[in-house]
Amino acid sequence: MQLLYDIHLTSLSSALPVLSRYLRQVFTATSPYHRARYLYLRHDRKTLAHAVKYGICNLDVVHALEKQASARGKKLKCPQLPRRLVKGVGRIAGKDPTEVDMPFIAYLLDRYSASPNSHDGYPLARAVFARHLPLIRLLLAHGADPGLKDGWAVTTAISHGDFDLVKLLMEPGSERTDEPLSDDVVLVAKGSRTAQKRRRDSDGGGGKRRKMEDRCAATSIMLETAVKSKQWAIVDYLTAKGAPFAPQCSMACSR
Repeated sequence: MQLLYDIHLTSLSSALPVLSRYLRQVFTATSPYHRARYLYLRHDRKTLAHAVKYGICNLDVVHALEKQASARGKKLKCPQLPRRLVKGVGRIAGKDPTEVDMPFIAYLLDRYSASPNSHDGYPLARAVFARHLPLIRLLLAHGADPGLKDGWAVTTAISHGDFDLVKLLMEPGSERTDEPLSDDVVLVAKGSRTAQKRRRDSDGGGGKRRKMEDRCAATSIMLETAVKSKQWAIVDYLTAKGAPFAPQCSMACSR
């Protein structure tokens, strides 16, 4: 068994593990260390950025890569989220549409500041298509832009007729309806035994909460999509948001 592993690392062949059913079983059982070593040897430069594109790379493999990089004094970088992590959401037959490696995605976003807008906003648009709310909220929390590619993510939600999701994408404050205690910060004044709670997103002052700017502007394309889909509540919402009324919208309304 170890001989096969050594041959694999020496040849760096991507075909060896799939040459036969037996070899597939052997290499399916490889450790995160072996997979990390293979990926490290195969991509000496931009190691992590390339490694995350492979199906064999998961969070355990990334941790193993980090140890190997640290031993060599190398710093890993991962500027993009790989498409594969969200590509199959809601589309692969026989696969749970909610089966997404959320810890892996969150780790890349948090530790390596991977862009949530990778591939022209594909991760968010794909999450919206599958109506995967935890993934949508995670991406938005890390700065995903719903306005990319003419509001691709928003128009997808409009086509689904999901008014709440449209508001979630456009309005930063709309994702919280039931506000959990975990979103409160307890402040203790110096020299005092009294405590005061305030919202994480508040500035500490009293009165009304400051209105936050929309994540993206309402566009004529969004409005046209809503009209064609006969989502009149969304039409009214986008119109109130200032979406320009294009001639195509008038033609669609008259049908």
